[in-house]
Amino acid sequence: MTSKLSWPKEKFLPERIFLDASHTHASGKNSGIERVVRSIMAECEQWCHPSGVPTPKLVTHHQGTFYLVESTTKNHFTRIASIESNVRNQLPKWYLSFASKISELSRSSRFRKWFYPEAGHLGVFKLPHSIYDSILRKSLSYHSLPVSPTEKDLFLLPDAYWTRRGVWQAAAHARNSGATIATVIYDLIPLTHPQYVGTKRMEGFRRYLNHAVENSDLIVAISQTVRDEVREYIKNHFSDFKRLPTSVEHFTLGAELSLVNGAIRPAVKELFGVKLAENSQAKPYLMVATFDPRKNHHYLLDAFDLLWKQRSDLQLCLIGRVGSLCEDVIHRIRSHPAWNKQLFAFFDIKDAELQHCYQNCRGVIFPSIVEGFGLPIVESLWFGKRTFASDTPIHREVGKNDCVYFDLEDPTDLANEIEKWELIAGDNNKLPTRRPTNWEESSRQLIAHCLKSHAMIRSNGTPSLNKAA
Repeated sequence: MTSKLSWPKEKFLPERIFLDASHTHASGKNSGIERVVRSIMAECEQWCHPSGVPTPKLVTHHQGTFYLVESTTKNHFTRIASIESNVRNQLPKWYLSFASKISELSRSSRFRKWFYPEAGHLGVFKLPHSIYDSILRKSLSYHSLPVSPTEKDLFLLPDAYWTRRGVWQAAAHARNSGATIATVIYDLIPLTHPQYVGTKRMEGFRRYLNHAVENSDLIVAISQTVRDEVREYIKNHFSDFKRLPTSVEHFTLGAELSLVNGAIRPAVKELFGVKLAENSQAKPYLMVATFDPRKNHHYLLDAFDLLWKQRSDLQLCLIGRVGSLCEDVIHRIRSHPAWNKQLFAFFDIKDAELQHCYQNCRGVIFPSIVEGFGLPIVESLWFGKRTFASDTPIHREVGKNDCVYFDLEDPTDLANEIEKWELIAGDNNKLPTRRPTNWEESSRQLIAHCLKSHAMIRSNGTPSLNKAA
């Protein structure tokens, strides 16, 4: 796939490429978007320069200006990320002991949420964390170099900008200065399935998407399905808008998790231990997804409740950050009779631990109702694992013929498919053999779209006034 990609003529290549990851820089989360952004950054640093393409320089933004992310800024962002990753690790032992005991005595989910927050959440510490973050960003002009955009620059925006909308002021300034703006879109779920986010977030996402369309020369979606949805949205909502993106394209997300050296906590080692993994019956099934209603954890638990009635040897491990509107499923997990016996969960998994879990699990299950891509599917296939996915169009696009698909209407269907797999689980001929796209190929696809768009604009001599293709 990589060999088919080619770059425009040198005179149409950008002199500088900037990659904004303002959310991911300061995020301690390890959900899909953060993994995508970090993987793209890491791969581009490896292959761009040897391929004759400028290596993207990392930037952040504040009040309409992009700033280079240098060592001092990186250190500050790392500190912020560590707090958000698990604020409990930053708190004194006396406080943790007090908050834990009080939350248990009161049995108040609200108290636990605010004063003893889960990994990935800040609770009452959100305000001081926000103040620290704000001070850092306001100080950028003192210890970071501002970027002065020109027509020879390309800005790539692959981050989660519905939570940090300030990027559009900087993007508009850069575009008006002649630079090319390329934006990655992950999905349109808040618009197509607003029941999972609520009206307020839906409208916020609509504003984000409108900003992306109005301030981008190129939009790159993470799947063909999302690309088609974005094209249709532009057609229906921007018929009179004069300065639309030159095109809306898509690229394929990578699958492999870079081999990461890092500590693996004893609980993860024990559950996914190599010695245990040699005994196929001891391997847990794995689900990797944020705890969020559309990820459909209840369906999976229903299926395993059916299985556990017949057999007690199966184990299930849930990995993901605690999201919104999920108190019911978290309560169900922690109060389940199988909790810490056959049912396990980790809410703050690290890259090295996630890799260890994929390598040593019995199979991966992804029952999500709607996705923009479904990264755990290709990550599972990368490790050659039996992969069970809900039967949706996007999962069929991503998983092709290498997954076992199950009906979302009936948990019995998934339970039956797992029972079938249990009968032949030792047969390696039944495991997937297709090697999905890796992150180098994925990043090359993305950059190729960006370079083509930049060359098209530069060869025309003026920013695009065309409708999206």
